[in-house]
Amino acid sequence: MENGDWKMRLRARYEALKQQGKSFFPHTIFKDTVAVLAVFGVLCALAVLIGAALEEVADPADTTYNPRPEWYFLFLFQALKFFPGAWEPVAAIIFPTLVLLLLLLLPFIDRGPARHPLDRPVWTGLGLVAIAGFGALTVMGFRSPLLNPITHHDPVVAEGKALYQELRCNYCHMIQGRGGTVAPDLTTVGARRDREWLVTHFNDPQQATPGSLMPRLRLLSEEAHVLTAYMQSLGGAGPFSPEAPALFADQCATCHRLDGAGGDAGPDLTTVHTYRDAPYLSGYIANPPSLNPGAAMPGFEGALTPAQIEDLVRYLSSSQRGK
Repeated sequence: MENGDWKMRLRARYEALKQQGKSFFPHTIFKDTVAVLAVFGVLCALAVLIGAALEEVADPADTTYNPRPEWYFLFLFQALKFFPGAWEPVAAIIFPTLVLLLLLLLPFIDRGPARHPLDRPVWTGLGLVAIAGFGALTVMGFRSPLLNPITHHDPVVAEGKALYQELRCNYCHMIQGRGGTVAPDLTTVGARRDREWLVTHFNDPQQATPGSLMPRLRLLSEEAHVLTAYMQSLGGAGPFSPEAPALFADQCATCHRLDGAGGDAGPDLTTVHTYRDAPYLSGYIANPPSLNPGAAMPGFEGALTPAQIEDLVRYLSSSQRGK
């Protein structure tokens, strides 16, 4: 009887409020339409004026990328860390499914007439705990350390790399084993060609290389500049000095092997230029723990001048050692 009483009271209250208000159509529908159009207009303005913060095109060969989701998925990103290995499906599939099922069944589980949050302590408490949990996981995700070290790349080189991909140069050319074989391999072009030759080649391939089948790209001066910068970054960081081999032998050869000579306490650096770029090598030689907290190698910042570190980087990055 009591169950029927509160239902009748709610129905009577609903009818009374309905008489005082306006009809759902067209009044409420009109308000909803205006609100949706306003939000849509704001989103369009943001998309046009600001745009999406897109990253560079994915590079499978880049081992320094730090994958991180958008902020609204950070809680799940952080939760996965508590369920490693074979337990990962628990956080990625099972737990979210159970939460969604609970939300779907909630109207059938909680059928009480009370509306005020304080009159529903159990469900209000569970909701607050869930919000606090999501918030805590999100904050932990923001503060979690990056898996890979951050290295600073030349933005001009990055722009040139993007242009290289946009022009589909990899259809004909190969870089580090990826790309076409119709045209010359560009893996070490930076160590073989200077800036003037590259600019000439981009503007008029037949002038730089008589008989070349490469068409004129008709690049703008800025485009030729960034593409040349990218080409110069391949296969070396510039010419090294005559003192570079002795500098490596004195400072590095005790632990590292290079071109078959040296110690075995550290990694072989013969092919380090194929998987580490110049900015990374410079930072690592100066301060290894900044890029690898577990590094046993001592830093040379202060022991070597910046010019000597740069010389070592060019020596390690060069494909012309011993030639």
